[in-house]
Amino acid sequence: MISRMFSNPLNNNLEEANDDFDSHFLELIHRYILFLFFLFLFYSIFTVFFWGDVVSSALLILITFFFAFLMGIKGKINSFYGVLKTSITVVLIVLTFIVSFYDNYTSKIAGVEYFYFSILFALPFFFNYKEDYYSILLIVFIIAFNFIGCLYWDLDFLPKSKFMKNDDFKIVQLINIIFVITKFLMDMFFLHQKDKLIYGLIEEKRIKDSIIEDLVKANNELMERQIVTNNLTEDNISEILELAENGSPIFLERFKIYFPDFIPNILKINSDLISSELNICALMRLNFDTKKIALCTNSSVRAIESRKYRIRKKLGIPSHTNINNFILKI
Repeated sequence: MISRMFSNPLNNNLEEANDDFDSHFLELIHRYILFLFFLFLFYSIFTVFFWGDVVSSALLILITFFFAFLMGIKGKINSFYGVLKTSITVVLIVLTFIVSFYDNYTSKIAGVEYFYFSILFALPFFFNYKEDYYSILLIVFIIAFNFIGCLYWDLDFLPKSKFMKNDDFKIVQLINIIFVITKFLMDMFFLHQKDKLIYGLIEEKRIKDSIIEDLVKANNELMERQIVTNNLTEDNISEILELAENGSPIFLERFKIYFPDFIPNILKINSDLISSELNICALMRLNFDTKKIALCTNSSVRAIESRKYRIRKKLGIPSHTNINNFILKI
């Protein structure tokens, strides 16, 4: 019963680790986008000055400005993280068709087909094979379809370049190979950074879990001593838990009897806490997590998170401190 009342709150630590990974991974994506920006910018300028093909290079310039736009919303992209992978999927599919267009535009002898592999190299960085299996399968299928189609079909309805001469194709092929190799090396670099980030966060989480386990163990021992001091019996514990889980209006009053010092100590920190906030503090004192508090109070998880945020502000709890751990020490 006691272990049920004061369970280990490691889920909060896991959520914090996931938030840290999302934040750092988004930063890594921005650096990748910056690399793509300079890559396409250089290739666009090269196309204009080497062949004077302004019309075809306009497509590359548009892509360049698209990456510039993504960098411009760097501070806001966190709000759109839920659709980020969908956007990346669409971008990679569009790039696949652009490669097919340029492969036909350069008469299929300029080595543009190597860029299909560049798109494939980017998949491990942006996607997780277990979570994004169908997205990866879709992109690979489209790349394979375009690669085979451009290899065996003559797409005469697409325009051909009028600016390239026979002597130019070897130069263009060499440049495309250099670009693909450069892209491959950068993909490996960013993939290494992603793996380093993942393993770093795993190790950080392991250390935090170990620390929290020690703290919770010490706290449980303290709580057990407090239970003895307050003459709490198994029946008393069952009663307070039942009142809490049923959202009983008399829960807080009974809680004050079993934990006579808790509410006064909370009000010493800030006397402006209202009854509903004290009720949530009491539930946190029983080590209920956010989801369980939401069930006990017949509220949504988001509403409880908002109330906990207000409690954190009123009690002056630092953002890096787990609010449940803070409450448990009072």
